[in-house]
Amino acid sequence: MDFGFTPEQDALRAQARRLLDQELPLDRILAWSADPSTLDRALWKKTAVLGWAGLTVPEAHGGLGLGAVDLIVLLEEMGKSLCPLPLASTDLAVAALVALGDDAARAAWLPGIAAGDVVATVAIAEASDVPTADGIAATATARGGDVVLDGAKLFVSDGQHADLLLVAAREGRGTSLFAVPADTPGVTASPLVVVDATKPAAEIRLAGAVVPASARLGGIGGAWPTLARLLDRQIITHAAEMVGAADAALRMAVEYAKVRQQFGSPIGRFQGVKHRCAEILCDVESARSLVYYAAWALDHAPSEAPAYASMAKAAASEALDTAGEECVQIHGAIGYTWECHAHLFYKRGRQSHVWLGAPDEHYERVMRSLAQA
Repeated sequence: MDFGFTPEQDALRAQARRLLDQELPLDRILAWSADPSTLDRALWKKTAVLGWAGLTVPEAHGGLGLGAVDLIVLLEEMGKSLCPLPLASTDLAVAALVALGDDAARAAWLPGIAAGDVVATVAIAEASDVPTADGIAATATARGGDVVLDGAKLFVSDGQHADLLLVAAREGRGTSLFAVPADTPGVTASPLVVVDATKPAAEIRLAGAVVPASARLGGIGGAWPTLARLLDRQIITHAAEMVGAADAALRMAVEYAKVRQQFGSPIGRFQGVKHRCAEILCDVESARSLVYYAAWALDHAPSEAPAYASMAKAAASEALDTAGEECVQIHGAIGYTWECHAHLFYKRGRQSHVWLGAPDEHYERVMRSLAQA
Protein backbone atom coordinates (compact mmCIF):
# COMPACT_ATOMS: atom_id res chain seq x y z
CA MET A 1 0.00 0.00 0.00
CA ASP A 2 1.23 3.50 -0.89
CA PHE A 3 0.71 5.67 2.19
CA GLY A 4 0.67 8.93 0.25
CA PHE A 5 -1.74 10.43 -2.23
CA THR A 6 -0.83 10.92 -5.86
CA PRO A 7 -0.51 14.44 -7.36
CA GLU A 8 -3.78 13.78 -9.19
CA GLN A 9 -5.57 12.92 -5.94
CA ASP A 10 -4.15 16.03 -4.26
CA ALA A 11 -5.40 18.09 -7.22
CA LEU A 12 -8.85 16.50 -6.90
CA ARG A 13 -8.95 17.39 -3.21
CA ALA A 14 -7.93 20.99 -3.92
CA GLN A 15 -10.51 21.31 -6.70
CA ALA A 16 -13.24 19.99 -4.43
CA ARG A 17 -12.25 22.34 -1.63
CA ARG A 18 -12.41 25.38 -3.91
CA LEU A 19 -15.81 24.46 -5.32
CA LEU A 20 -17.37 23.58 -1.97
CA ASP A 21 -16.06 26.74 -0.30
CA GLN A 22 -17.54 28.78 -3.12
CA GLU A 23 -20.86 26.97 -3.59
CA LEU A 24 -21.70 25.52 -0.17
CA PRO A 25 -20.48 27.69 2.69
CA LEU A 26 -22.01 26.67 6.02
CA ASP A 27 -24.35 29.67 5.92
CA ARG A 28 -25.96 28.16 2.83
CA ILE A 29 -26.10 24.69 4.41
CA LEU A 30 -27.82 26.24 7.43
CA ALA A 31 -30.42 27.97 5.25
CA TRP A 32 -30.97 24.88 3.10
CA SER A 33 -31.39 22.59 6.12
CA ALA A 34 -34.50 24.59 7.07
CA ASP A 35 -36.16 23.44 3.83
CA PRO A 36 -34.30 20.40 2.49
CA SER A 37 -37.02 19.16 0.17
CA THR A 38 -35.20 19.78 -3.09
CA LEU A 39 -31.92 18.70 -4.63
CA ASP A 40 -29.84 21.42 -6.28
CA ARG A 41 -29.79 19.78 -9.71
CA ALA A 42 -27.79 22.65 -11.23
CA LEU A 43 -24.99 22.18 -8.69
CA TRP A 44 -25.10 18.40 -9.12
CA LYS A 45 -24.75 18.90 -12.88
CA LYS A 46 -21.87 21.31 -12.31
CA THR A 47 -20.00 18.74 -10.25
CA ALA A 48 -20.73 16.10 -12.89
CA VAL A 49 -19.02 18.28 -15.50
CA LEU A 50 -15.96 18.18 -13.22
CA GLY A 51 -16.16 14.38 -13.21
CA TRP A 52 -17.54 13.77 -9.71
CA ALA A 53 -20.65 11.79 -10.64
CA GLY A 54 -18.67 9.65 -13.07
CA LEU A 55 -15.58 9.26 -10.89
CA THR A 56 -15.98 5.47 -10.55
CA VAL A 57 -17.97 4.92 -13.77
CA PRO A 58 -15.90 2.94 -16.31
CA GLU A 59 -14.35 5.06 -19.05
CA ALA A 60 -16.23 3.05 -21.68
CA HIS A 61 -19.47 4.52 -20.30
CA GLY A 62 -18.38 8.13 -20.01
CA GLY A 63 -16.74 8.10 -16.58
CA LEU A 64 -13.20 8.45 -15.25
CA GLY A 65 -12.85 4.83 -14.13
CA LEU A 66 -11.08 5.73 -10.87
CA GLY A 67 -10.99 3.71 -7.65
CA ALA A 68 -12.30 3.84 -4.11
CA VAL A 69 -9.36 5.84 -2.73
CA ASP A 70 -10.00 8.60 -5.27
CA LEU A 71 -13.65 8.56 -4.22
CA ILE A 72 -12.96 8.99 -0.51
CA VAL A 73 -10.67 11.95 -1.22
CA LEU A 74 -13.75 13.64 -2.63
CA LEU A 75 -16.15 12.42 0.05
CA GLU A 76 -13.89 13.54 2.88
CA GLU A 77 -13.97 17.09 1.49
CA MET A 78 -17.75 16.87 1.03
CA GLY A 79 -18.05 15.80 4.66
CA LYS A 80 -16.15 18.88 5.80
CA SER A 81 -18.79 21.03 4.11
CA LEU A 82 -21.73 18.78 5.14
CA CYS A 83 -22.45 18.69 1.41
CA PRO A 84 -25.93 17.24 0.73
CA LEU A 85 -25.22 16.12 -2.85
CA PRO A 86 -25.93 12.40 -3.53
CA LEU A 87 -22.42 11.31 -4.55
CA ALA A 88 -22.13 8.37 -2.12
CA SER A 89 -25.58 7.05 -3.10
CA THR A 90 -24.83 7.35 -6.79
CA ASP A 91 -21.44 5.66 -6.41
CA LEU A 92 -23.13 2.72 -4.70
CA ALA A 93 -25.53 2.37 -7.62
CA VAL A 94 -22.64 2.56 -10.06
CA ALA A 95 -20.82 -0.21 -8.19
CA ALA A 96 -23.98 -2.36 -8.33
CA LEU A 97 -24.46 -1.81 -12.06
CA VAL A 98 -20.80 -2.59 -12.76
CA ALA A 99 -20.84 -5.74 -10.60
CA LEU A 100 -24.21 -7.20 -11.57
CA GLY A 101 -25.43 -5.46 -14.72
CA ASP A 102 -24.96 -6.82 -18.22
CA ASP A 103 -23.74 -4.72 -21.14
CA ALA A 104 -27.26 -3.52 -21.92
CA ALA A 105 -27.95 -2.36 -18.35
CA ARG A 106 -24.61 -0.60 -18.08
CA ALA A 107 -25.11 1.14 -21.42
CA ALA A 108 -28.64 2.14 -20.44
CA TRP A 109 -27.80 3.82 -17.13
CA LEU A 110 -24.10 4.56 -16.60
CA PRO A 111 -23.64 7.33 -19.22
CA GLY A 112 -26.59 9.27 -17.80
CA ILE A 113 -25.24 8.87 -14.27
CA ALA A 114 -21.78 10.05 -15.31
CA ALA A 115 -23.28 13.09 -17.05
CA GLY A 116 -25.22 14.07 -13.94
CA ASP A 117 -28.57 13.55 -15.67
CA VAL A 118 -29.54 10.51 -13.57
CA VAL A 119 -29.41 10.38 -9.77
CA ALA A 120 -29.33 6.77 -8.60
CA THR A 121 -29.39 4.96 -5.28
CA VAL A 122 -29.61 1.43 -3.89
CA ALA A 123 -32.55 0.32 -1.71
CA ILE A 124 -31.69 -2.62 0.56
CA ALA A 125 -32.75 -1.94 4.18
CA GLU A 126 -36.25 -2.70 5.42
CA ALA A 127 -38.03 -2.87 8.79
CA SER A 128 -35.61 -5.55 9.95
CA ASP A 129 -32.26 -4.23 11.18
CA VAL A 130 -30.56 -7.48 10.19
CA PRO A 131 -28.05 -6.69 7.40
CA THR A 132 -28.35 -10.12 5.80
CA ALA A 133 -30.49 -11.71 3.10
CA ASP A 134 -32.91 -12.79 5.85
CA GLY A 135 -33.79 -9.12 6.37
CA ILE A 136 -35.20 -8.79 2.84
CA ALA A 137 -38.99 -9.13 2.84
CA ALA A 138 -39.87 -7.28 -0.39
CA THR A 139 -40.90 -9.76 -3.05
CA ALA A 140 -40.37 -10.16 -6.77
CA THR A 141 -42.91 -12.32 -8.58
CA ALA A 142 -42.58 -13.37 -12.21
CA ARG A 143 -45.59 -12.62 -14.42
CA GLY A 144 -45.13 -13.47 -18.07
CA GLY A 145 -42.10 -11.56 -19.26
CA ASP A 146 -42.34 -9.10 -16.38
CA VAL A 147 -41.62 -9.01 -12.64
CA VAL A 148 -44.01 -7.58 -10.03
CA LEU A 149 -42.38 -5.89 -7.02
CA ASP A 150 -44.08 -5.47 -3.65
CA GLY A 151 -42.77 -4.26 -0.30
CA ALA A 152 -41.25 -1.28 1.47
CA LYS A 153 -37.68 -0.05 1.74
CA LEU A 154 -36.54 2.19 4.59
CA PHE A 155 -33.77 4.73 5.03
CA VAL A 156 -32.95 4.77 1.34
CA SER A 157 -30.24 7.40 0.97
CA ASP A 158 -31.38 10.24 -1.30
CA GLY A 159 -34.36 8.08 -2.28
CA GLN A 160 -36.64 11.10 -2.65
CA HIS A 161 -34.27 12.65 -5.21
CA ALA A 162 -33.41 9.52 -7.18
CA ASP A 163 -34.35 8.92 -10.81
CA LEU A 164 -33.19 5.30 -10.63
CA LEU A 165 -33.73 2.89 -7.73
CA LEU A 166 -31.80 -0.37 -7.52
CA VAL A 167 -34.16 -2.46 -5.39
CA ALA A 168 -33.26 -5.68 -3.57
CA ALA A 169 -36.15 -8.15 -3.40
CA ARG A 170 -36.66 -11.76 -2.41
CA GLU A 171 -37.14 -13.95 -5.48
CA GLY A 172 -37.55 -17.65 -4.92
CA ARG A 173 -35.06 -18.68 -2.24
CA GLY A 174 -32.62 -15.89 -2.95
CA THR A 175 -32.29 -12.13 -3.37
CA SER A 176 -32.35 -10.35 -6.71
CA LEU A 177 -31.60 -6.73 -7.60
CA PHE A 178 -33.78 -4.76 -10.02
CA ALA A 179 -33.22 -1.44 -11.81
CA VAL A 180 -36.47 0.44 -11.24
CA PRO A 181 -37.07 3.94 -12.68
CA ALA A 182 -38.51 6.12 -9.92
CA ASP A 183 -41.49 7.10 -12.09
CA THR A 184 -42.65 3.50 -12.48
CA PRO A 185 -46.37 3.20 -11.56
CA GLY A 186 -46.69 1.71 -8.07
CA VAL A 187 -43.44 3.26 -6.81
CA THR A 188 -43.67 6.06 -4.24
CA ALA A 189 -40.92 7.84 -2.33
CA SER A 190 -41.69 9.56 0.97
CA PRO A 191 -39.00 11.66 2.67
CA LEU A 192 -38.27 10.54 6.23
CA VAL A 193 -37.81 12.96 9.12
CA VAL A 194 -34.17 12.56 10.08
CA VAL A 195 -31.96 14.30 12.63
CA ASP A 196 -29.52 15.55 10.00
CA ALA A 197 -31.22 17.21 7.05
CA THR A 198 -27.97 17.14 5.07
CA LYS A 199 -28.21 13.33 4.85
CA PRO A 200 -31.69 12.86 3.36
CA ALA A 201 -33.36 9.46 3.39
CA ALA A 202 -36.69 8.15 2.16
CA GLU A 203 -39.13 5.30 2.47
CA ILE A 204 -39.72 3.62 -0.88
CA ARG A 205 -42.98 1.73 -1.32
CA LEU A 206 -43.50 -0.81 -4.07
CA ALA A 207 -47.15 -1.64 -4.62
CA GLY A 208 -47.39 -3.99 -7.57
CA ALA A 209 -44.70 -2.13 -9.50
CA VAL A 210 -44.12 -3.92 -12.79
CA VAL A 211 -40.71 -3.97 -14.48
CA PRO A 212 -39.49 -6.13 -17.37
CA ALA A 213 -37.47 -9.20 -16.46
CA SER A 214 -34.54 -7.52 -18.19
CA ALA A 215 -34.48 -5.02 -15.29
CA ARG A 216 -33.01 -7.79 -13.10
CA LEU A 217 -29.28 -7.24 -12.55
CA GLY A 218 -27.50 -10.60 -12.39
CA GLY A 219 -29.05 -14.04 -12.02
CA ILE A 220 -32.32 -14.91 -10.27
CA GLY A 221 -31.78 -14.93 -6.52
CA GLY A 222 -28.01 -14.55 -6.75
CA ALA A 223 -27.42 -10.93 -5.83
CA TRP A 224 -26.81 -11.16 -2.09
CA PRO A 225 -23.02 -11.84 -2.06
CA THR A 226 -22.55 -8.71 -4.18
CA LEU A 227 -24.99 -6.71 -2.06
CA ALA A 228 -23.03 -7.66 1.06
CA ARG A 229 -19.88 -6.23 -0.51
CA LEU A 230 -21.82 -3.12 -1.50
CA LEU A 231 -22.91 -2.62 2.11
CA ASP A 232 -19.25 -2.58 3.12
CA ARG A 233 -18.55 -0.03 0.39
CA GLN A 234 -21.42 2.10 1.68
CA ILE A 235 -20.06 1.89 5.23
CA ILE A 236 -16.59 2.98 4.12
CA THR A 237 -17.76 5.91 1.99
CA HIS A 238 -20.00 7.09 4.81
CA ALA A 239 -17.08 6.83 7.25
CA ALA A 240 -15.03 9.03 4.89
CA GLU A 241 -17.72 11.72 5.07
CA MET A 242 -17.77 11.39 8.86
CA VAL A 243 -14.01 11.89 9.11
CA GLY A 244 -14.30 15.05 7.02
CA ALA A 245 -17.12 16.37 9.20
CA ALA A 246 -15.21 15.55 12.41
CA ASP A 247 -12.14 17.35 11.08
CA ALA A 248 -14.23 20.43 10.24
CA ALA A 249 -15.95 20.44 13.64
CA LEU A 250 -12.59 20.26 15.41
CA ARG A 251 -11.15 23.09 13.30
CA MET A 252 -14.20 25.23 13.99
CA ALA A 253 -13.85 24.63 17.74
CA VAL A 254 -10.12 25.40 17.72
CA GLU A 255 -10.59 28.64 15.78
CA TYR A 256 -13.21 29.80 18.28
CA ALA A 257 -11.01 28.80 21.23
CA LYS A 258 -8.31 31.11 19.87
CA VAL A 259 -10.53 34.21 19.98
CA ARG A 260 -13.01 33.67 22.83
CA GLN A 261 -11.69 35.42 25.92
CA GLN A 262 -12.15 34.37 29.55
CA PHE A 263 -10.28 35.97 32.46
CA GLY A 264 -8.38 38.09 29.95
CA SER A 265 -7.03 35.14 27.98
CA PRO A 266 -8.14 33.03 24.98
CA ILE A 267 -9.85 29.87 26.29
CA GLY A 268 -7.59 27.81 24.04
CA ARG A 269 -4.75 28.48 26.49
CA PHE A 270 -6.55 26.58 29.26
CA GLN A 271 -5.61 22.93 29.67
CA GLY A 272 -9.26 21.83 29.91
CA VAL A 273 -9.85 23.06 26.36
CA LYS A 274 -6.39 22.49 24.86
CA HIS A 275 -6.09 18.88 25.97
CA ARG A 276 -9.62 18.04 24.89
CA CYS A 277 -8.95 19.34 21.39
CA ALA A 278 -5.74 17.31 21.26
CA GLU A 279 -7.64 14.15 22.23
CA ILE A 280 -10.22 14.75 19.50
CA LEU A 281 -7.43 15.27 16.97
CA CYS A 282 -6.00 11.85 17.89
CA ASP A 283 -9.46 10.28 17.43
CA VAL A 284 -9.95 11.94 14.03
CA GLU A 285 -6.52 10.92 12.74
CA SER A 286 -7.01 7.33 13.90
CA ALA A 287 -10.35 7.13 12.13
CA ARG A 288 -8.89 8.74 8.99
CA SER A 289 -6.14 6.11 8.78
CA LEU A 290 -8.69 3.30 9.09
CA VAL A 291 -10.89 4.84 6.38
CA TYR A 292 -7.97 5.18 3.98
CA TYR A 293 -6.91 1.58 4.49
CA ALA A 294 -10.47 0.28 4.21
CA ALA A 295 -10.92 2.15 0.92
CA TRP A 296 -7.63 0.76 -0.39
CA ALA A 297 -8.74 -2.74 0.63
CA LEU A 298 -11.93 -2.43 -1.44
CA ASP A 299 -9.88 -2.41 -4.64
CA HIS A 300 -6.76 -4.33 -3.65
CA ALA A 301 -7.53 -6.67 -0.72
CA PRO A 302 -11.27 -7.44 -0.80
CA SER A 303 -11.01 -10.13 1.88
CA GLU A 304 -9.86 -7.49 4.39
CA ALA A 305 -12.52 -4.92 3.48
CA PRO A 306 -15.35 -6.14 5.78
CA ALA A 307 -13.31 -5.99 8.98
CA TYR A 308 -11.69 -2.66 8.12
CA ALA A 309 -15.05 -1.22 7.07
CA SER A 310 -16.36 -1.96 10.55
CA MET A 311 -13.22 -0.61 12.25
CA ALA A 312 -13.44 2.58 10.19
CA LYS A 313 -17.17 3.04 10.87
CA ALA A 314 -16.80 2.54 14.61
CA ALA A 315 -13.83 4.90 14.90
CA ALA A 316 -15.36 7.57 12.66
CA SER A 317 -18.70 7.41 14.50
CA GLU A 318 -17.05 8.01 17.86
CA ALA A 319 -14.72 10.71 16.52
CA LEU A 320 -17.52 12.70 14.87
CA ASP A 321 -19.93 12.29 17.76
CA THR A 322 -17.32 13.63 20.18
CA ALA A 323 -16.11 16.40 17.85
CA GLY A 324 -19.65 17.62 17.21
CA GLU A 325 -20.54 17.65 20.90
CA GLU A 326 -17.31 19.35 21.98
CA CYS A 327 -17.68 21.94 19.21
CA VAL A 328 -20.97 23.00 20.80
CA GLN A 329 -19.46 22.95 24.31
CA ILE A 330 -16.42 25.02 23.39
CA HIS A 331 -18.63 27.65 21.78
CA GLY A 332 -20.46 28.01 25.11
CA ALA A 333 -23.97 29.43 25.10
CA ILE A 334 -23.79 30.62 21.50
CA GLY A 335 -23.12 27.02 20.48
CA TYR A 336 -26.73 26.16 21.33
CA THR A 337 -28.22 28.78 19.02
CA TRP A 338 -29.57 28.16 15.52
CA GLU A 339 -27.29 30.80 14.03
CA CYS A 340 -24.10 29.04 15.19
CA HIS A 341 -22.98 26.31 12.78
CA ALA A 342 -21.89 23.98 15.59
CA HIS A 343 -25.26 22.21 15.77
CA LEU A 344 -24.94 21.14 12.13
CA PHE A 345 -21.95 18.96 13.02
CA TYR A 346 -23.63 17.73 16.20
CA LYS A 347 -26.64 16.56 14.19
CA ARG A 348 -24.43 14.87 11.60
CA GLY A 349 -22.67 13.08 14.45
CA ARG A 350 -25.89 11.94 16.13
CA GLN A 351 -27.40 10.54 12.94
CA SER A 352 -24.21 8.99 11.62
CA HIS A 353 -23.51 7.31 14.96
CA VAL A 354 -26.29 4.76 14.41
CA TRP A 355 -26.84 4.78 10.66
CA LEU A 356 -25.36 1.65 9.04
CA GLY A 357 -24.67 0.23 12.49
CA ALA A 358 -23.64 1.71 15.84
CA PRO A 359 -20.01 1.30 17.01
CA ASP A 360 -20.85 -1.63 19.32
CA GLU A 361 -22.30 -3.61 16.42
CA HIS A 362 -19.18 -3.02 14.37
CA TYR A 363 -16.83 -3.90 17.22
CA GLU A 364 -18.71 -7.21 17.58
CA ARG A 365 -18.34 -7.84 13.86
CA VAL A 366 -14.59 -7.25 14.07
CA MET A 367 -14.33 -9.64 17.02
CA ARG A 368 -16.24 -12.32 15.12
CA SER A 369 -13.93 -11.94 12.12
CA LEU A 370 -10.87 -12.26 14.36
CA ALA A 371 -12.31 -15.37 16.02
CA GLN A 372 -12.88 -16.97 12.62
CA ALA A 373 -9.39 -16.10 11.32
